Amino acid sequence: MTARSLYSSGTDPETALPEVLHAGGGCQPPGAHAIDWRSARLAGRACCCSAKPAVIAVMPATASRPHPTDLLLCGHHYRASRRALDLAGARVLDLGGRPVTGELWPARAGA
Repeated sequence: MTARSLYSSGTDPETALPEVLHAGGGCQPPGAHAIDWRSARLAGRACCCSAKPAVIAVMPATASRPHPTDLLLCGHHYRASRRALDLAGARVLDLGGRPVTGELWPARAGA
């Protein structure tokens, strides 16, 4: 089974990836090398629910799982899990491959 088969496909033109983020491309952030970025961007749903993915959490290897693994999380489940992801040492990336630190969508004043 390939990583591509784990994610559903779509044809949304907004999911086009810059070439530098494709497998084997340069300029990838640390921890991003093993992610199938095209499939992640085309995924129709997150791992946690039926919402569209907003981030990829790269969970580090553990004694019971000797390899890192990635999770596609929607915005809600990312916000609800931020503390646990930090404690687990996860690296969180947006779907453009940029590290996410803090809020994805900061609250607006007066909202």
